Amino acid sequence: MQRISLKLLLSSLSLILLIAFSGYSSAGEPLNLKKTMKQMRLHYKNALDTDSAQSFNQNIGEFKKYLKSAQTYDFSPERKVISLEGLNKVERFVEAIPPATADNLSAVQQQLSTVDQLRTEYHKKAKPSIWEMLLNFLK
Repeated sequence: MQRISLKLLLSSLSLILLIAFSGYSSAGEPLNLKKTMKQMRLHYKNALDTDSAQSFNQNIGEFKKYLKSAQTYDFSPERKVISLEGLNKVERFVEAIPPATADNLSAVQQQLSTVDQLRTEYHKKAKPSIWEMLLNFLK
């Protein structure tokens, strides 16, 4: 009897967690932000991998568009300050990169590559633990 109760409890908890987090990314934010961040990552990567200054500039333009969208997101109060701080740092950094030309493409790509350090730093700072997400769900 106790074994069945434990299985039922674990199954119920698993179902609750699945339902609770099905509409959220691993960072605890709704999926539309996750999709925006994935698009930013795609254009960032494309800008780094291209051999064309025109393609670089187009991808940076798209990256900036998604960055602006991410900055308007309604972050949870616990993460708003740190998330916007990171996004604003990325914006300032990317805005300082000059448009690519055939002559400076590899230099601006090198400059852009350091943005990944900001991404790593702020994702670590803003990412909630599984317990925080569970407690927020249960509130």
